[in-house]
Order: sequence, then C-alpha cells, then structure tokens
Amino acid sequence: MLKPGALQSLTVLILLFFSVNIYSQTVRTNIDTDSISIGDTFRYSLIIQQDQEYQRIEFPDTASFPPSVELIGRQQFKLSEFSDSLIYNLQYFGNKDLSLPEMPVTFYSEEDTIQLRTDPVLLFFKSVVAEGDTTLKPMKPNFTFQRPWWPWILAGSLLAAFLIWWYKFRKEPEESESKPQIEIQPFNNPIKELEKNLLSIKRESDIAETKNFKLFYSEIGDAIRTYFEELYKIPALESTSTELLRYLDAYGVDDTMTEKTRVILRKADLVKFAKFTPTLEDAWETFDHAIEFMERAKLADSARISRLKVKYEAQFKPKASEQKKEN
Repeated sequence: MLKPGALQSLTVLILLFFSVNIYSQTVRTNIDTDSISIGDTFRYSLIIQQDQEYQRIEFPDTASFPPSVELIGRQQFKLSEFSDSLIYNLQYFGNKDLSLPEMPVTFYSEEDTIQLRTDPVLLFFKSVVAEGDTTLKPMKPNFTFQRPWWPWILAGSLLAAFLIWWYKFRKEPEESESKPQIEIQPFNNPIKELEKNLLSIKRESDIAETKNFKLFYSEIGDAIRTYFEELYKIPALESTSTELLRYLDAYGVDDTMTEKTRVILRKADLVKFAKFTPTLEDAWETFDHAIEFMERAKLADSARISRLKVKYEAQFKPKASEQKKEN
C-alpha cells in the first residue's frame, strides 16, 4: 500500500502527463491595432503550434465573425512542419467597440479530434468626430425632386392620337379599317445605357461647387445597379449592397466587375449612411472605378448581350413575316 506522500506525488505526475498531452497544441491570437473606426481595415492572425502532423486543421469561417465585420481576404502560411498560421484581412462597418469572441480551431487526426479556442479580442471604437466638439451640425435641407414632365407629354400625345383617329373614322366610314403596323423597338443595349448614364453624370455634375457627394455617389451606384438589373435580371435597385454582392457571386459575375462593384457600393454606403465626407479627388476616383467597370463589362458580357439581343429580335420575326404577307 502506498504512503500518503507517495500517493500525492503519483497524482501530480499523472496530472502533469495529461496536461502535456492536452496542451501540446496551442493557438495564439494576434491583431495589428487596438482601436478602430468606421471603414478601417485590420489584420487578425492565428498562429498554431502543434506536436505532430494532423490530417486537417479547420480554422474559423466568416460566420464566426460579428456582422459588423466584412472579410476582404485571408492568407495561410506554413511556417514549419509543426507550425501554421492564418491571417484574416477584415474591414469594420460599426460605430461602437468591436468584440471578437472566442472561435474554435479543430485538429483532425486518424485517432482523435482536438478543439482549441482562440482568445477573445476587444477593439475600442475611435470616433471620427473631433474631441471636445459637442456642437450640433445643422440639418441639411431635404432634396427636392423635380416633378416628372413626361407623363403630361405622353397623355397629350395619346389624346391627340385619339382625336385624329376619331376624326378620320367619322369622315371616312366607308374606308376599311387597316390593321396597325407592328413597330419593332430597337434593342436596348445595357452597355450603351450604362455608358450614356456615366457620361451624363460627368457632364452634368457640379460637385465641385455644390459638394453634394451623396447625390453623386448615389447616381454612380444606381447606374451600376441598373446594368445588373437589365442584363442579369437581378433585383439590384431594391437590394442592399450586401444582398447585391451575394447575387453577383451566385450568378457567377466576372471577378473584376464584382470587385469594382464592391468598392463603389462600399464608398457610397459610407457617404450615405456613415456620414463620411470624401474629398473631391475621392469622388472622381470612384467615378474612374465605374468607367473601369464598364470597360471590363464590354469584354466579359459581350456574349451574354449578343444572346439577349438575338432572343429579343426573335420574338418579332413571326409577326413581321405575317404582316408582310398581308400587305
């Protein structure tokens, strides 16, 4: 029978043995900043130390991060045979302190599965308002939209057409009623429509004088959204920026076009919702991104536009042939 002192020593050795096996794998968390503000990007790194080769290591996915954080990209590095790391490039879109919770890292081997958790991280929110500035900014006047004039012109044209038809029908009742000719509307090319909208924004914009950045960014974003709505039949105008980007991934839109859209919509959201005031140079840089989007779309979507044009014109061929026989 063991003495009490020997029994106690044996218990300590057993605990140390299992502690070594349990904690032979470690996860260390590193972050490149301690404070953050709206629109800031930062790096969140995980460094793995292990005692053996594992079949697979599962890192946290994007669902583990708070909704106010957007994943821009990530990079994985194999530091050594028993050391691995993963760097997340993130961007913040909140307005309060950011808390990154504990996240699981799972090691898979043939014999066992081990799960460790990262350390929680707290980043303090750094306001862009000057310290000590407690003055309230004056409210901007509501933007007044001009009343559309085209409904009145359309109504007048329809009334005039009806009066002309009625007068002719009344004066010449013996004349047989001719069938209306089919008017084939020309195909509306989404690329040409996008180019026309962007040139109109550049020609009519007086942003240097008015400083109305919100309207300028909205017009650029709506031009891009209209392009996707007409060509891809995506409900882009009624979707949020995040929803639209998910649609683009689901529809397999060209990567360069998707990235340009992401940059333009992110800048527009900062101006519209975060009350971010850009410089004039920033505004025209965003316009240049829209021009680059258009030039890429001319190459990437040319086949899709051609198919859409053929499909559009095909629906008028039977009617045109029938009309030609009657004449």
